[in-house]
Amino acid sequence: MIKIALLLFIASLMLFLAAEALSLLPFAYFNKAVYQIGALSLLASFALLFAALLLLAGKQILYAIRRYFSGIERHHRRLWFIQGKLDQEHRLFFHRRLQTRYFLEAKRKRLACANNRKHSLSLAKAIDRDLSIIKPHVSADQLKTWRLQNHVYRRQANIEGLITLQQTIITHL
Repeated sequence: MIKIALLLFIASLMLFLAAEALSLLPFAYFNKAVYQIGALSLLASFALLFAALLLLAGKQILYAIRRYFSGIERHHRRLWFIQGKLDQEHRLFFHRRLQTRYFLEAKRKRLACANNRKHSLSLAKAIDRDLSIIKPHVSADQLKTWRLQNHVYRRQANIEGLITLQQTIITHL
């Protein structure tokens, strides 16, 4: 079809050349007819070329649609969809794992802090009991200093300070 359009185009060019050659001759009425036939031939070649292009485009579109809905392509699209979902689940699992670790670490820190407070309070109470036991055996200034240290260490939640204070009190007994 494209060959026919190309042949019509070449024929129209030859007709235009013939019309120019005929314009040099004395009978001009034949010249106008050759020009009109050349113009119609040129128009027909372009119309045929346009129709061929439309048919080729339609053929390619139909081929693409048929290929899109073929079984192999459907299976490929399904596999790509499943692969995308799997990748999404892996990313989601990774972020959920990070979030779980973060919340567990925060909970562990909160529990450790509460546990340290509880133990520092019980250690401070134990020191208070030890101080009340050794009250008759130590001077009032020493007892006041130890109680002040116990109070300060308890407010600071300084477990190491409370342990060293308890050890000094026990060694003083």
